Amino acid sequence: MKKTKWQMQAYYLDSCNCDWGCPCQFNARPTHGNCDSVIGIHVIKGNYGGVKFARLNMAWIGSWPGPIHEGHGKISYYIDERASNEQFEALSKIITGDAGGGPFAVYSSAADTVQEPRRAKITFQAKGLNSRVKVGDIAEAWLEPMRNPVTGKIHRAIIELPEGFETTRMDLSSTKAIVANDGFLQFNYSSTYGSFQEVNWKGP
Repeated sequence: MKKTKWQMQAYYLDSCNCDWGCPCQFNARPTHGNCDSVIGIHVIKGNYGGVKFARLNMAWIGSWPGPIHEGHGKISYYIDERASNEQFEALSKIITGDAGGGPFAVYSSAADTVQEPRRAKITFQAKGLNSRVKVGDIAEAWLEPMRNPVTGKIHRAIIELPEGFETTRMDLSSTKAIVANDGFLQFNYSSTYGSFQEVNWKGP
């Protein structure tokens, strides 16, 4: 069966429990051996076939016992409660990887246990290295600039990955908070890895 073409321009907020820079970006082992993450997406514009979904938000919470590429992960997916039924179905297919394309199929293929997409109040504040995503009262990722531990001044860094599957350029940050407690996944971190970028994804 032929899959529906889709595309989106979006802001992508990435955060996890690794140290700044995140060795997982280079297929190295996570800083602490495992990976816990909260991801937020704000769609600037996009469509799945004839279904448009501008200005909607998505998020997922993920946890892996080791490097992501070794699998055995758990993921919870969330879709903006403002989405229509058509938009919810379209975004659900995209974020779970069923639609093909983008980074989504990679993550879903590395997960053993998945919570199907659920509606939630998702707020996304796009403020560069101070961006924030909040999923109701169950998850949050709040970025802040990295600071030089000696001088206290803001420390800027960028990762460029010409063949990156998420994006080819990441503006790196620290985190004020990464919190998850949805009855399926639970963790709480701060001063760890974060990044913010504008992305263009499409599929299949």
